[in-house]
Amino acid sequence: MNAAAPVPAGLPRDPAGAGPGDLVVARAWKYDGHPHWVVPGRYLGADDHGHWIYQPAGSLVSRPGHGHWADTDAVCLVPRAGQWLGTFYDDPAEDFRVYLDLSTQIGWRKLARGGWEANSVDMDLDVIDSRSRGIFLDDEDEFAQHSASMGYPQELVSCISDEASRLLASLGGAHAPFDGTATGWLARGRTAFSDSSSR
Repeated sequence: MNAAAPVPAGLPRDPAGAGPGDLVVARAWKYDGHPHWVVPGRYLGADDHGHWIYQPAGSLVSRPGHGHWADTDAVCLVPRAGQWLGTFYDDPAEDFRVYLDLSTQIGWRKLARGGWEANSVDMDLDVIDSRSRGIFLDDEDEFAQHSASMGYPQELVSCISDEASRLLASLGGAHAPFDGTATGWLARGRTAFSDSSSR
């Protein structure tokens, strides 16, 4: 088995100097250093909640052993604080409305040839708003398994569990940024990049 790559650590939570249209590669890792999901997009801008990235239909969604083209437009929110990243959809063809990845070591770094990389370590748990199932917490079994097999520190386990509970309540109560804020950012992305192609 190949050794895992070192996970970037100590990265800033804000991409100083990022501008609308900049390439952003959202790159997730697992706690043991193995690569997880990678999704490219375009930087839209920032608000009080964090930084918004447009990921149009046709974007490559990839992890080792798996890859597909995104069926629908989405925006990703990399918050200024907290232990999560959010992806928001508004297409009736997509079952998910909101998909929140509980994460740690969230931070930004510049790419060598222009653009940005938004790094995070995926902590298994997901808080999801689904058209078919409503709002629920997913992958609790994976979180328990990886807590043991990857040696999650107990303080981190508690932090992620508490964050998941807070997100469930916030999403269920439609508190910002889960109050429709993402719709405006999606519209902005579609307007700005309607003629661009990810493939």
